[in-house]
Amino acid sequence: MDEEFTNEQLKELLSRKLAMLRKRSGQTIEATADSLDMDFSEYYRMLRGKNMPQLRTLLRFSRRYGVTLDWWFDGVEMIPPAAARHVLRLQSKNLEGQIVSLLRRLDARFQEVLLDTAKSLVKKTAKA
Repeated sequence: MDEEFTNEQLKELLSRKLAMLRKRSGQTIEATADSLDMDFSEYYRMLRGKNMPQLRTLLRFSRRYGVTLDWWFDGVEMIPPAAARHVLRLQSKNLEGQIVSLLRRLDARFQEVLLDTAKSLVKKTAKA
């Protein structure tokens, strides 16, 4: 990998994976922290991408969930370089504005149907 990535990006990648594993387990955040023998606030900060887990903590997570250490870092190569991240942020903001504008033009019933469909898709994606 040629490009640098920031600690913030790495924390975000790890937190997404940790959240996915927790959701798959079906446990609450509190129950998961307890089963990992961790302080709730420490676990919550990692889950929200505020703190980066130490290597020993990643080992504990890996054993608990049956994943390898390299699994945590799969996707690092997908982190775009700094210039590309800026363009992606601009595109994302523009796209969000366009979607909101289109939704506002629809009647309330159709808006509700679209939002329910979107929620269903998010749930299906999270389970996959």
